[in-house]
Amino acid sequence: MTELKKVLKLRTIISTATGMAIATSCYLAGIQVAIILVGELAWISILLAGFLCLLSAMCFSELTSLYPTAAGIKLYIQHAFNERTSIIISMFYVVLGVAMVGAESFLLSSVLSSSFQIINPYYDKLLWMFFFIILVMFINFRGVYITGLLQDIMTYAMVAFMIGVSIYTFATHDINFSLAAQSAKFTLGNIIQAAGVGVFLYVGFEWVAPLAEETTDYRLIGKGMMWGVGLLSITYAMFIVAMYVGLTQEQLASGTPIPHILFGTNLFGTAGTVTFIGMSILASVTSFNSGLLNTSRFSYAMGRDNVLPRIFSKLHPKYATPWVSILALGGFAVAISLVTLYTGKYLFLIMMAAALECFIYVVAAVCVIRLRKKYPEKERSFKIPMGYTVPVIVIIVFTGLLLGIFFDVSRDYAGNELFKNYWVAVVMGAFFLLLTFYAFFVVPIFKQKAEERSKTRVKRRPGKIS
Repeated sequence: MTELKKVLKLRTIISTATGMAIATSCYLAGIQVAIILVGELAWISILLAGFLCLLSAMCFSELTSLYPTAAGIKLYIQHAFNERTSIIISMFYVVLGVAMVGAESFLLSSVLSSSFQIINPYYDKLLWMFFFIILVMFINFRGVYITGLLQDIMTYAMVAFMIGVSIYTFATHDINFSLAAQSAKFTLGNIIQAAGVGVFLYVGFEWVAPLAEETTDYRLIGKGMMWGVGLLSITYAMFIVAMYVGLTQEQLASGTPIPHILFGTNLFGTAGTVTFIGMSILASVTSFNSGLLNTSRFSYAMGRDNVLPRIFSKLHPKYATPWVSILALGGFAVAISLVTLYTGKYLFLIMMAAALECFIYVVAAVCVIRLRKKYPEKERSFKIPMGYTVPVIVIIVFTGLLLGIFFDVSRDYAGNELFKNYWVAVVMGAFFLLLTFYAFFVVPIFKQKAEERSKTRVKRRPGKIS
C-alpha cells in the first residue's frame, strides 16, 4: 500500500507555515490595518496580532504533539467533543480556508491583466486565474519533496525581498513616529481593532499541522509554527509600514487592489513595477502552494476516515501524492475564483478569513483545556507552560476579536462604507448549517458503505484448509 513519504525537515515546516500567510491579499489587509490605526504605527497592531497568534501556535503545538497525523485537526476536536462536531468544524475550516484562493487569484490576476493585456481586462483575469491554479496543482501533484523544495526557495526569497525593500524605504523616506502618535486615530480601541484585521496577515500558519505524517520528526511541526509566526511578525511589521510610507495619499484613497505594485513603481519606476509584479506572482504561488499542500493532505485523511468519499484517500502510485484531493480542491478553488471575479468582493473574503482564523484559534484553545482534563496522563512532547493561562487568554482575546470583526463596518481609505461585516457572519453561518447537514445525513452513508465493504472482504477470504 502506498504511504505518504517522511521527507520534510524544519526549514520546510517553517517555510510552509510562513508561506501560507505571505500572499498578495495580505498587502491589502496590511493597508486596512494602516487605515484603521495610523500608517506609521501599524507595526504596533501587527506585532500585537503576531504575539496573539504565537499564543495560539502554542495551543496547536500541544495538540499536534498529541495527534501527529494528517487528520490532526479532526482528531483533537473529536476527542475533545465528539465525531460529528469534529466533522462540522474541521470541514467548515477547510472549505472556507480554500475559499481564500478566490481573493488571492483575483488579486494576482488583477496585477497580471493590468500589466500584460492579451484580450481585455475581464478575460485576461480569467486566463491568469486558470493558469495560476493549474500551475500550483501540477507542482503539488509531482510530489511532496519537490513541492517542499520549491516552497523553501519561494518563501525565503520573498521574506528577504520584503525586508530588504523595507530597509531601503526607511533609509530614503522621512518617518515621524512622534507626530503619528499625536493623531486622533491612535487610540487603544483602534490598536485592538487593527490587530483583529492584522490576524489575517498570519492566516494559515497552523495549516502546516496536516504535514505531520510527512516530516522526519513530528515534533518539528510545533517548532515550525512558532518560528513561522515570529518570521511573519518581523517581515510584516517592517513591510506594511514601508508600503504605507511609500504610497501617496491619492493612491491610498483610490482603493486600488494592487497597492504593492504602486509602491514598487514609486520606489524604482518601471523596474520597480516589473520587480513587484514578480513578487506578487511569487507571493500568490507561495501561498496557494502551501495551502493546497496542506488541505489536500487533510482531505486525504478525511477520505481515509470515510468522512469524504473513499476516492479522496487515493495516492498516486509513483509520486505518493493525494491526487484526487488535489484535483477536487483545485476545482473548488476555480469555482470560488469565478464567483470572486464576477462579484469583485475580494475584501469580503479577506474579512471572512480573518474571522475564520479567530474562530479556529478559540476552538484549538478549548480543545487544549478539555483534552488536558480528559487525558491528563497522555504523553505530550510539547506542553504549554503556566497551566491553563495561555489557552484562556487565547479564548478571551480571539472571541473578542471575532465579535469585533462581525460588528464592524469595512471602509475604504476615504471612509466610505463598503459593506457591513455582519454579512460575513451570515455567510459563515450558512456554510456552517450546510456542513451540519452533511455531517448528520451524508457522512453516515459513507460510513455504512465502508462497513459493508469491510464485511464483503471478510466473506471473500478463503477458508482454512484442514
